[in-house]
Amino acid sequence: MVREDFGQTVAHDSRYARAATRAVARYERAADQGYIMARYNLARALAQGRGIKQDYHRAMEMFSVAAEQGNIAAILRLAEFHLAGLDAPEDRIEAQALYYVAASLENEGAALARTMLALHLDNAQLEQARKRARAIRDAMPRLDLILQRSREQELLKAAAEGDLKKVNGLLQDGVDANAINALGRTSIIAAAWRGHFDVVRSLLEAGVEIDAADNQGRTALTWAAINGYSNIVALLLNEVALIDVRDEYGLTPLMRAAWNGHEIIVKELIDGGADINAADDRGITAKQRASGMNERDIVALLDAGRGAGASEIMVLLADEDGKVGALAMIGRGASGKDIILDKDRQMVRISASGALRRAIATDADLLREFGKLLSDLPAKTAKANGAERRKGASRDDDDDGPWVYALLVLAIWLLYLLFRWLRKRRRP
Repeated sequence: MVREDFGQTVAHDSRYARAATRAVARYERAADQGYIMARYNLARALAQGRGIKQDYHRAMEMFSVAAEQGNIAAILRLAEFHLAGLDAPEDRIEAQALYYVAASLENEGAALARTMLALHLDNAQLEQARKRARAIRDAMPRLDLILQRSREQELLKAAAEGDLKKVNGLLQDGVDANAINALGRTSIIAAAWRGHFDVVRSLLEAGVEIDAADNQGRTALTWAAINGYSNIVALLLNEVALIDVRDEYGLTPLMRAAWNGHEIIVKELIDGGADINAADDRGITAKQRASGMNERDIVALLDAGRGAGASEIMVLLADEDGKVGALAMIGRGASGKDIILDKDRQMVRISASGALRRAIATDADLLREFGKLLSDLPAKTAKANGAERRKGASRDDDDDGPWVYALLVLAIWLLYLLFRWLRKRRRP
């Protein structure tokens, strides 16, 4: 009926922290209004310490409230709390009772957990667990599983069709908006996919998970970017939806919007802090996607955005035989710094002000900056091998001043001209 933890996996950067904090504020407002899934989402945030201070006691209280209303995910989480002894002494009997309840609601995971845990309980304890399960189930509202699933699918259909009145009515009746369909889509994904702004906004107010991903790894933001719904993109960005989420092919919302020619959305995503230089699983960037579709205005937007914190630099590497390999690299540092790597593995970081600092590039630096392209570059020199062993690898030296930067740029340019001249001479 629901899929646990189906959000995107992302780096825990400052935007992630802001997104988590904003999500908790939504969950708290919606929980106060009685929305069950908001209580569950808030409890999960409290348990994980995501966007709010970790509080097992309060998390357990919120899970209990949601479980009493028949929320299976909350029942399973309560069982985990009792097994792990969080906020209370370890209690396998209570955990088994909860697994009995969830299994009676046709949850396959609970049925498996019930069988596994039974091996660690004697007959008397199992009988206690059964009695406790009956008490828990009797205290819960009567649940017609067929009707409950039907209403969840009804909510998904109403969200996809933009029937705001029906969506709000089902939410107020306690239908779980975190439920998914066969494609793994939640109600907010279905609404964003079809471009129903008011439904998306209403679902957010009800405390749904904004970054839930479907079976293709696509979130509500991804679908809105694919289909060109700029108002929904703006709404989701305002609520700090995670912006650089990737689908099953490694494409981000920015890549999708650029590929499909949605100029306004590309600008919104750039302004929202999307990674312009990110590449998909095939190594293709948003700019390359836009160029391939002859989307010149979008290419210009991406170029302008790139210039705000990074510049394109030609990196030249030479081996001991003098063979030169050239690689265009885009600076991706959050601090606005570019990286140049010379033949001796001297890594030079240049700040926006022109100040220059040197360091020795480690294998990790090389892998991060060049990835698979390393295999196509000339072999490192013996001098480079010695440089790698020098103490203080990746340790910054003193600032050599802007004049060194000018000399370095000149040297790189001359090497590049030499490289082109040599290539021309070799042509038949």
